[in-house]
Amino acid sequence: MKKILALALTGLLVISGAGMSVSASASVDNTADVQPQATANNVYLVPGVYISDGEKVENSVPQGATKLSGDECAAIFTENAYLCTLSAGEALPVPVSTRQDVNGNAYAFNGWWTIVDATVTYFDKMPDTAEITFLYADWRADLSQRKDPVEPGDSTTLKPAHYMSVYRAATQETEILTLRVSGTDIPDAETLGYGAPVQLYNGWFELNPGDTITVYASGLGDSSGAQLVPVAGSSNPITLESNGDGSNNTASFITASTTENPVLTYRKALKKRSFRIYIKFFSKGTKMSVYMEPMN
Repeated sequence: MKKILALALTGLLVISGAGMSVSASASVDNTADVQPQATANNVYLVPGVYISDGEKVENSVPQGATKLSGDECAAIFTENAYLCTLSAGEALPVPVSTRQDVNGNAYAFNGWWTIVDATVTYFDKMPDTAEITFLYADWRADLSQRKDPVEPGDSTTLKPAHYMSVYRAATQETEILTLRVSGTDIPDAETLGYGAPVQLYNGWFELNPGDTITVYASGLGDSSGAQLVPVAGSSNPITLESNGDGSNNTASFITASTTENPVLTYRKALKKRSFRIYIKFFSKGTKMSVYMEPMN
C-alpha cells in the first residue's frame, strides 16, 4: 500500500445516514445501509466505464469479485460496481479494459485507489476493514509508476468527481471540499450518470464573511470530468431554497450570481458559521438548486 498526492479535502466525508429535518431539498442518504449478503466484505471494486462510438463500454473485473446488478449499483449510486470476495491480505485482481487512446495505445491499469484520511491511497492487497470502501481503477494510456510520484501542482492534483471550491476571503486561499452523492425524492433531478435522481451534499463546513463557493460536478452533458456548474443555458441558473415551513431560507446566508461564472457568496454582514449544503441539478445541468442548513 502506498500513499501519494495528499489533498486539502478537509470536508471529506464517510457516507452516513444522519437524519435531516428539511423538505425535499435534502434526503437521507441510505448508502451505508447497502451491505450485500454474499460476503462479509464491504469492499467494492469500481473498474470504470468509457464512451466508444457514442456507446458506453464497461471495464470488467474477471476474478475475485462479483458484479452487482443494475439495481444493486443504483442502490449505492455507483455505476459498474463489483463486490470483492477476497480475504484481507489477498492480492487484488487486475481489471480488464479494451479502451485505447487516440493513437491506438491501450490504457494500462495503474492500481486500485481510494481517498483515506484526505489522502489518495493505492491498495495492492485486499484491505482489512469493516467500513464500506470503494476502490477505483486507475487507468492510464501513458503509464506513470506510483513509486515515483509527482509533487501535486495545478495540473497534477487529483480532484473528486463532485466538489466545491471555497475561496477564503480573509486568507485569499482556496479549499477543495468533496461533495458526496445522495438519493433525492425529486424525480426530475439529474442522475449525474447514476441510476436514479441524485443530489450532492457535504457535511459541516465553515464559512466566513465574504467567502465564495464555486461548484463542480461530473456526469452532466458530454463532459468526462468535473465541470463548473450550472452549465450555460439558463437565464436563472441558481435557485436558493428554503425548508418546508420557511423558517430557514438559504438566501439569508448566501447570494448567487447569474454571470458566466456562477458563484455563491456568503454575506459579509454575517458572522462565522458552519453549514451543510445540498445541491441538485435540473434541465441538463443548466439549473441548480442549493439548500444551506446551518448548525444550531
